[in-house]
Amino acid sequence: MDINSINANTASAFQKQNTSGKTEMGQKQFMQLLVAQMRNQDPINPMDGAEFASQLAQFNSVEQLIDVNSGLEILQNSQDMMSASLTNSMAATLTGKQVRALSEQVNLSAEGNSEIKYKLKSSAEEVEIVIRNASGAEVRRETLNGVSSGDNNWTWDGKNNSGERLGEGNYQIEVVAKNGDEDVNALVYMEGVANKVRFSGNGVFLSINGIEVPIGDVEEVGTGIF
Repeated sequence: MDINSINANTASAFQKQNTSGKTEMGQKQFMQLLVAQMRNQDPINPMDGAEFASQLAQFNSVEQLIDVNSGLEILQNSQDMMSASLTNSMAATLTGKQVRALSEQVNLSAEGNSEIKYKLKSSAEEVEIVIRNASGAEVRRETLNGVSSGDNNWTWDGKNNSGERLGEGNYQIEVVAKNGDEDVNALVYMEGVANKVRFSGNGVFLSINGIEVPIGDVEEVGTGIF
């Protein structure tokens, strides 16, 4: 077999690829290599027909997989665009509506109390409500006993563990429920009127009671929630 001739044909086959910066072998380049291989094969020991057919079948399978992957990628992009469009359209209709959404934050105004709402999967012998400031430091801890399953709430008077009134702003809420040594699943949520929708590169957010929540955390919308 004339190796130099094959190398020359190989270089020609990849010339366009090198100038365009691509590294993948296309169908045309693959066929050029096969033709070069057939032209320069050893007449005494020619290429096996079964081997040649196998190479063609393998390349055809790869081509089909590439086409399938490209099609799936296009379909996924279309579905993502449609989903984003539907989400944006739905979010715009939520302003002014009563909404329940998962959130581990609560807004404390300059005066008055704040309602901390949570849901227990089952009844709990003891529930600890821990409130932290923006820096993550604990400012208040309250222990409740004999709390039933389902929706519950506790009214925070806005004071810390020393009885001092805290400044207005957003605070982090943690609810830890236990039956003896066993944990009880607890979810913290808020209820209020969605007064603003914000669209960003990180998603769509609703403003409820001074707290921004992702639209994906909304559980219920409509009258009669509160």
